[in-house]
Amino acid sequence: MLSSTHSSDLHLPSSSTSSPVSLSLNHALPIKLDRNNYILWKTQMENVVYANGFEEYIDDTKPCPPQELHTGELNPDFVQWRRFNRMVLSWLYSTLTPDIMGQIVGFQTSHDAWMALHKIFSASSKARILQLRLEFQTAKKGADPMLEYILKIKTISDNLAAIGEPVKETDHILQLLGGLGSEYNSIVASLTAREDDLSLHSVHSILLTHEQRLNHQHTSSADLPFAAAHIAAAPSTQHPRPHHPRFQSPQP
Repeated sequence: MLSSTHSSDLHLPSSSTSSPVSLSLNHALPIKLDRNNYILWKTQMENVVYANGFEEYIDDTKPCPPQELHTGELNPDFVQWRRFNRMVLSWLYSTLTPDIMGQIVGFQTSHDAWMALHKIFSASSKARILQLRLEFQTAKKGADPMLEYILKIKTISDNLAAIGEPVKETDHILQLLGGLGSEYNSIVASLTAREDDLSLHSVHSILLTHEQRLNHQHTSSADLPFAAAHIAAAPSTQHPRPHHPRFQSPQP
């Protein structure tokens, strides 16, 4: 059984000599299989299995040899196959919850367990991909702050990448711009008309700056009626002219 803190020493029988070859494994398997991460989990397990040369135990290119030789003695090839088959099975089990493990506990070969997990989770993985792609393509900023909208798009993109469906940076930028409201039309037109390549980071900075400018303009516009009303209601500071009666000459 693999552990993040302990290593397992395997002794692989050599095909040319009777001396065993020691192979030390110290793999941490942090990704535990669930309903949403099958492709990511599968990639992790393939890397471990292939890196140690045991891929034939999951792709069924090394079937179980006869248990006994024609002499009636126990077949050494069978002993080796059984040991390594159980080892790969233990790697699979170490990444499963008890509920999921219960669905494959009856399988005796790592290949059968591997294929059973594929059948169980591949369909749900396709549904998950479609769900995330739909969320990505229909995301809108609405009344959300720009930073919250940016993080929402990034989270969906990260989730797609985690299940083996990464989003291209250009598509990420286009979706980010396409979900903005009409108040961003000018900046969207400016960005899409540029001939130089834009990075996602630079687009984030430009949009956040534009939002600050819009907020400042909105605040200034909202203050104008209040200022005008305040001026109209203020008492006049002009003093009235004193009235001097016109002097009239006495009549003769």
